[in-house]
Parts: sequence; C-alpha cells; structure tokens
Amino acid sequence: MLKTLDGALALLTHFTARQPSWGVRELARESGVHHAVVHRVLATFAANGFLTQDAAGRYGLGLRWVELGQVMRKTFSPAEVVQPALEALAQESGETVFLSWLDGHEGLCTDIAQSQHQLRFSIEVGQRFALDAGAHAKAILAFQPEALRRRVIGDAPDLAAQLAQVRADGFAYTCEESTATVAGLALPLHHRETQAVVGSLAIAGPLQRLTREAVPRLLEALRAARKTIGPVAGFMR
Repeated sequence: MLKTLDGALALLTHFTARQPSWGVRELARESGVHHAVVHRVLATFAANGFLTQDAAGRYGLGLRWVELGQVMRKTFSPAEVVQPALEALAQESGETVFLSWLDGHEGLCTDIAQSQHQLRFSIEVGQRFALDAGAHAKAILAFQPEALRRRVIGDAPDLAAQLAQVRADGFAYTCEESTATVAGLALPLHHRETQAVVGSLAIAGPLQRLTREAVPRLLEALRAARKTIGPVAGFMR
C-alpha cells in the first residue's frame, strides 16, 4: 500500500509551473508508469478534488491544494524546520552554523546555531555584512546578476575570478577574509519557487579546525541541511 502511495505522489511531482497539465499517455511516457496505472491515479485524485480534468481530457491541479495551502500558511512556522536543522548541523560539524539572506546590497544573519567549543566563530542575529568577503557572503554574491556583482565589487578582477570559481564549484570556502584566523564554508540557498539565490547556509570556525581537508566532509553535511531548509526558503523573507 505504501509503495502504491509513493508512486501516486511521485506522479504529482510532475505537475510544475513549467508543465501544469498532463494527458494520461503523455504523463505515462514521461514517468515510465503504465498508462492504465496513471489513469487510475489521476482519476482518483480528480475524484477527491486534488486534480481537475478539462474538456480535452488533460489533468491539472485542483482547488484542494489551495485549501491546504491556506491551512499551512496559517499554521506553519519556518523556524520549526530551520532551527532544528541548524542545531543538527552545528552538532555534526562542531562549528557555528548560520543562515543569512540577501537584503539589498548587504547580507543579513537571521538564524544561528552556536558551536559548543570555547574557541568559536561569533556572529549575532541581525548582524549585517558586506557581500565581498567571507564564504557566507560570496555564496550569495557569486550568483547574483552581473549588475549587482559589479556594484558590490567594482573593478576588482581578482574578486570577480573568485566569484566565478564559486559559481563553478557551487560552494564558497574562504580563509581569514572577514575575520582573522577564521575559515568559512557556505552553500547558496535558492528561493523555493524562483530558484534565485536569496541567501546562504554557512559553517564558520577556527582555521585550525575548518581546514581544506575538512571541506568534503562538511560539504556533505551542509548539503543535507540545505535539503531540509530549502523547501521553506520562500516563506522566510
């Protein structure tokens, strides 16, 4: 039964802003599921208001999702998802973890989970920072439109090359840029709907612990945390 439910829900994930409606055989080809199964699943969702069917026989999302969305918006708190994910990442990495958002031409730290080490990176909720130094900043700036990047960095070919490397790598790692003896590792955070980079998820700590050799292990942990936080990013600005 659970396998059947998993398969039915997987079919729903094909309904996107880019492809909001599907015919039965079209979705069967796309998903690799037999068209008879697809037909039964879509018809069942339609009978319960989760899908609608037009005159041409194509299915689209139904109003039940709007109803459920309103319930979620009234009861859902992003902090219930974000803070536990940050705390788990801080525990796993041993370092301070923080979430930042793009705010105009600056970054703004909004959520923190502190390292348990006595020697640790210090940042405060509400603290603003320039976008041209530090992994947490560069993970945001590297993915912004060229006009914004130029406005922030001006004529600085070395910095432009560093940002290009961040885009190529998909992450930022820096040493002693925003704070002496501190290294940082950060991933860009995408808006859940537009996919524009709107923030960063970062780990920061003493250079003696957050070494280049530690990057692969920490990147894996960062990506796992981003997967948890990412879906609620659209609610948090």
